[in-house]
Amino acid sequence: MNRCATMRSAPKGVLHMMNDYIWTTDKMFFKHEISEDLPCDTYSMHTHNTYELIYFLDGDATHVIEDRKYKLKKGDLILIRPFQYHFIQIDAPARYERYDILFDPEKHHVEGIDRIPDHTEVINIAGNGILEEVFRKCDLYRSHSDGETFERLLSHLLSELFYHIALFPAPVAKEAATLSPLISKALKYTNENLCTLTGIEEIANHLFVSESYLFRLFQKELHQTPKKYITEKRLLLAQKMIASGEKATAVCERCGFGDYTTFYRNYLAFFGCAPSEV
Repeated sequence: MNRCATMRSAPKGVLHMMNDYIWTTDKMFFKHEISEDLPCDTYSMHTHNTYELIYFLDGDATHVIEDRKYKLKKGDLILIRPFQYHFIQIDAPARYERYDILFDPEKHHVEGIDRIPDHTEVINIAGNGILEEVFRKCDLYRSHSDGETFERLLSHLLSELFYHIALFPAPVAKEAATLSPLISKALKYTNENLCTLTGIEEIANHLFVSESYLFRLFQKELHQTPKKYITEKRLLLAQKMIASGEKATAVCERCGFGDYTTFYRNYLAFFGCAPSEV
């Protein structure tokens, strides 16, 4: 069992955000959430080592995944893959309803997800009775079973959902709008050179812009600083490598941290536990 911090709840009536808790347990995460009159805001960008599935039922919102944004409508199903930064932008005060599920296909025996094309991030399943029934069953089983039983049932339901989407690809994948061509180039370069980047200056030089301009660009488009974006992705990669059996001292260097003290301090602050506790 992973001994890192589990969940720190958000205040009552406030949309739960992944920055309000670090999801690092071996358990699946499931929530059917309804918020009334959620204020216009951007819910902080975050990422994790797992898949996240969001089923959007009500609200006026835009979902951003890395440099891509999707204006949501009722029935949209959003698949967020590991290491992808993402956030929700509430565009107008309204009733907000969604299902939110986090899972690891290998740990939780979820099948069929490998059959979903990599470019598919958002599809609309409104009117698809079989897929809508999957989520109604989630509510039913959640209220009538213990945690362990519900996890097994949820694994089967997710497998059914992904197999159905793969076998009957009627839903059309929604096209994304791009935040900006420059942020796309910045993220592409950053992710391709994540563990070897010498600093923010390197990215700025690659794009022929100043560091201050790059900082403002990240803040405007991603509500995130370049340094935090890089550090959190390196930490998630490090966590995955340590969990697979690699030594923390070696992982620290391979993931681009200058020294172990800095790595340890950042790891502890982000995950709430030491690298040795993975």
